[in-house]
This record gives sequence, structure tokens and C-alpha cells, in this order.
Amino acid sequence: MKKLILVIALAVSASGASAFAYDYRHENHTGYVALGRDGLDRRVERLNRMLSHVRGELSRYRGDWRLRREVDRISVRVNRVNWRYRQDYDSRRLRGEIDSLRAELRNIEVRLHVRGGDYYRWD
Repeated sequence: MKKLILVIALAVSASGASAFAYDYRHENHTGYVALGRDGLDRRVERLNRMLSHVRGELSRYRGDWRLRREVDRISVRVNRVNWRYRQDYDSRRLRGEIDSLRAELRNIEVRLHVRGGDYYRWD
């Protein structure tokens, strides 16, 4: 009997499954997970994805040299935000910079005359 219990315990631990059930019905979550520094990591990640998305649209919609130069300038600022985030810079100030960069990237999308379905969704 002891060997059977030991074998079952080893099988459960080896499979990575939990031997204990958890009732999630009584959790009080808001619908999203805000990891570290009040969700700032999520904002930085989404800003990086937005920049990548706008760069793709820039080539797809054949943006002129002015827009390309502006995206390059924004890219430098996004890199600075990434560096400041890793250095534990003031999160309130970073939020302001991220919001400003988001607005600038959105403005570039509008100036490119991107079709409605191609706009980046911010959720």
C-alpha cells in the first residue's frame, strides 16, 4: 500500500499536475493581471508592440521620408523608455512618456491613411 501511494505521488509530481484542487469561483480578480510596478511592464510591452506594428504599416502603406524619420525619432525615445524601465525609473513619469509615445504612433497611423481594420488595438 505504501508503495502504491509513493508511485502515485511520484507520478503526479513528475507530470507537473497539482494533486490539490483549487476553487476559482470565489476569486476576486479584475479581469487582467498587472504584474510588477503597477502594470508598467504591460504598458512598456504594448508600446514596443505598437512601434513594431507602425513600422510594418510604414512599409506596407509606403510612408514618405518624413514619417520614416519621425518613426526613427520615436524609436529612439521608446528605447530610452525601455532602458529607464529596466533602471527602475519613476513609474509616474514613464507612464506619461508612454502615453505621449502612444499618441504620436497613433497620429502616424492616421497620417498613413491606414484602413480601419489595420489600426493597432489598444484594448
